[in-house]
Amino acid sequence: MAESLPDDDLRVGNPERERAITLLNDAFSAGYLEISEFEERSMVAYSARTRGELRGVLAQLPAAEQLFPEVVSRLPAAAPSVLGEVQPMEIAADWTTVRRKGVWRVPARLLVTGSWGTIDLNLVNAEFLAPSVDIELQVSVSTVKVMLGPDHEIDYSGVHATGWSSVKDKAGSPKHPGGQAIRLIGAISGMSGIVIRRR
Repeated sequence: MAESLPDDDLRVGNPERERAITLLNDAFSAGYLEISEFEERSMVAYSARTRGELRGVLAQLPAAEQLFPEVVSRLPAAAPSVLGEVQPMEIAADWTTVRRKGVWRVPARLLVTGSWGTIDLNLVNAEFLAPSVDIELQVSVSTVKVMLGPDHEIDYSGVHATGWSSVKDKAGSPKHPGGQAIRLIGAISGMSGIVIRRR
């Protein structure tokens, strides 16, 4: 039986389901699944509502850890109790535009999901509740705009882009080193785009 993880109850959307289907396709092509099991697991993936349910779809497959790679890469050894205390702020943009600007509180973790949407995150006057923030993206056919302040530092090396998706960094270097650390992680697919600018 698979080990339960602290984020198993976190809801998933179409981008995560599509990623699971892609990984199932890869496993089927490589001979890890018979056609009947591939079809059965695919049906479960399309109806999954939480990360725990989606993880079950990839159980016993070599690619299972690729579904949510950022969780494995950023968890320290004693992370289950730590992660359980940090609930991410969720921002969902399905077929709509969602904006966060002005003075707004940014927790240590944000989960941004969406299909056919636009997410506009203006961090210039934001109040950060931690010295660093992880913004996890799970978007498909969407645009994510990130506006940084003059001293903010950003790392987007943890973003996995597929299907002609791209990251455009128009921000340049911060004016002074040691500013608020912002890390983009997760997956963008289906011609999604991330545009990073600095004010």
